[in-house]
Amino acid sequence: MFNKSKTNNVNPTQAGEQTPDAEDLNNDVENQDELNEAVTQPATNAISQPTQRTSMMDMITTAATKPSILSEGFSFRGEIAAKGAIHVEGALNGQIQVDELTIGARGQVEGVVTCSSLHIKGKFSGTATCNELIVTSSASVDGHVVYQTLSVQKGASIKGELLLIK
Repeated sequence: MFNKSKTNNVNPTQAGEQTPDAEDLNNDVENQDELNEAVTQPATNAISQPTQRTSMMDMITTAATKPSILSEGFSFRGEIAAKGAIHVEGALNGQIQVDELTIGARGQVEGVVTCSSLHIKGKFSGTATCNELIVTSSASVDGHVVYQTLSVQKGASIKGELLLIK
């Protein structure tokens, strides 16, 4: 009674539809496979990954590596004791104890300095104790400096005493 091999005599293009060719069908299958894979696989792009947050200690440690700056026109008189570095372009007078002290080309430091590294480009007068002393060609040193390693550029003005400690 039922004909299992019944064929449809209606042409799909006559009904207003286009017939998909074999290539279109294969592309649809491939696209469906890619879609299924994308849904089941975890995303690997940077947008979907959470950004790494830094802790407060990381921010403090990072900030400690940046120098504090006494700008040109700024004058300070007193005592400074700090971890990290100080860069002086203004005037600093007093007792200074830091890890690194850089006296910029326009900077002036007068007083007693204790530090690991002393880099002089401007004017220094007083007493300093440091592990590393760097004196550039534009520097003027007037005082007593105790150091372990020394670098002096041609043209630097040194008046006073430089003493090597081993």
